[in-house]
Amino acid sequence: MDMGEWWAMHEELRGRVPAWHPAGVVVEVDGPVVRRHYGTHGTAEHAPHMAGTDTAAVVRNQQEAFAERGEPVEWKVYGHDSPDLAQQLTAAGFTPGWERSVLIAAPLPSEQPTDVTEPREGVHDLYRVRSQAERAWEVAVGSPGPHAAPYAEMIADGSSDEGDVLIEVLLEAGIVTEVAWAHGDEIPFTLIGGFTSEDANFVKAVTDRWRQKSWLNHPLLAEADGSLRESLLEAGFTEAATVRSYHWSPPGSPESTRPAQFLDWLHDDGPLWDRFYADFDFKPITTYRPAITDPVPSAVWNLHSHHRIVPDLPAELDAIVQRGLLVATEPREFIHWLDWNHDGYRYDPRRTDVPGRPPRPGKGAYPNGDYYLHLTADLRLGTFGHPWEQTLTVWGPKLLAAIEADLTELLGKPIRRRE
Repeated sequence: MDMGEWWAMHEELRGRVPAWHPAGVVVEVDGPVVRRHYGTHGTAEHAPHMAGTDTAAVVRNQQEAFAERGEPVEWKVYGHDSPDLAQQLTAAGFTPGWERSVLIAAPLPSEQPTDVTEPREGVHDLYRVRSQAERAWEVAVGSPGPHAAPYAEMIADGSSDEGDVLIEVLLEAGIVTEVAWAHGDEIPFTLIGGFTSEDANFVKAVTDRWRQKSWLNHPLLAEADGSLRESLLEAGFTEAATVRSYHWSPPGSPESTRPAQFLDWLHDDGPLWDRFYADFDFKPITTYRPAITDPVPSAVWNLHSHHRIVPDLPAELDAIVQRGLLVATEPREFIHWLDWNHDGYRYDPRRTDVPGRPPRPGKGAYPNGDYYLHLTADLRLGTFGHPWEQTLTVWGPKLLAAIEADLTELLGKPIRRRE
């Protein structure tokens, strides 16, 4: 494809409901506009053609929707859009923000970049230097920006079934000094989030690696101005359009955290699993039963010793666990749902699975083929489902007190307990 065809594809996607969206995000369609509600903020994206639309009414409807949720909103307007939209946004109280170029770079001939294990110098995939994950976080989050997508936001978005979060780091003597990040989604673009350095050599080294990765075969899409724009042009990007942001905030303070989000393996999920392995002596072996040292206090139920038909045991079990978590946790406290060797999530049980909020992520408490856990960040309470022993372990005084009677009624008496 040439640049014109890539850009036509970009235009076709605007104002459409995405095939995938991050955990904890509610997507709503309102005529020519698609809203994304993150809890902490929101975005409005319009179709490129709004002929015959009452633009003032469309803008007013979006303001009402974001005001109801208390979310500040960002709305992007492209240089070739109708001038009426920018005028109506400004009239409604939106403030014009940054203006950037939209840049595209086609894939390069397929070539998987070669990375050595634990490299010491040069640009490499962060997953090759996992021990530097915290350092990369500090460098990326601490960089001034502004970035097209801040590092913490892109990590919170997580990966789709067809894509991944791409993180490249510059190493000097084995230490991360610069970071670049992008999102390879199932849409036909790899979306660049940001660079901590606008140095032309760093930008080219990173973008060449992304363009060469054979499994992507997507063009790169960037928004940039100033020296970063110049570096991207030097690296082989072509300017396709310009875009300006418009911002509006309703009265009051927005929420400080999303209702739910993906657990990044390097920064969140892996360290939590490490603590669980150590504190519970976890042994993930199909023949090892029990797989953990039962904590104190705890009780263990056999999921199939009740000898009676339960029409939907996983759903009933999960409902009991969720009721208990609401009682046993503190307001604004997050539950972590872990699935061994798969993606995990954190969620606020009070802000998920309720009207207007996102669904609760994860697959529940019943261990359907793998170890499933619900637990608090401090590990003081939780549940552990063992798929081969077919048991559910519950620990923590408050959680046990909240659900022991219901679990016993559903499953029979515990087969083990520690006081």
